Amino acid sequence: MENLNHTGKSETASEAAGNMAAQVATSATNLLDATKAASKNIGVVAHQEVTGLRADLDNLIANLASFSELELIAAKENILAKVEATKVAARGVTADVSQQFNRGVDVTTDYVKERPLQSVGIAAAIGVLVGMLISRR
Repeated sequence: MENLNHTGKSETASEAAGNMAAQVATSATNLLDATKAASKNIGVVAHQEVTGLRADLDNLIANLASFSELELIAAKENILAKVEATKVAARGVTADVSQQFNRGVDVTTDYVKERPLQSVGIAAAIGVLVGMLISRR
């Protein structure tokens, strides 16, 4: 009867460890997905802003000789406004990435607070796996 209890506890511990590992994997996947999405957004926004700025500069250079002084001033203001818009867009995307990262940290922190021993166990297991992978090289 004692073996059944011990076996039952081992199975429960194994199930709990499996559930914990699945939750950690899900959290890590969600964090990775959010980071990838934010990175894509950064790339798209930056590319669009820089492409627009480059087109404006090319246009300015091509028509520079034909511009009056007022047109040059207006073109300068337009380009400075676009540079500022690019900076603002970059700050916004950076804030989004930071928010996604902080959300991942919060999820991980909450998980560790709720299950400290399991978290230490997972960290130790990951350390062993990384050690094994490094030692193979």
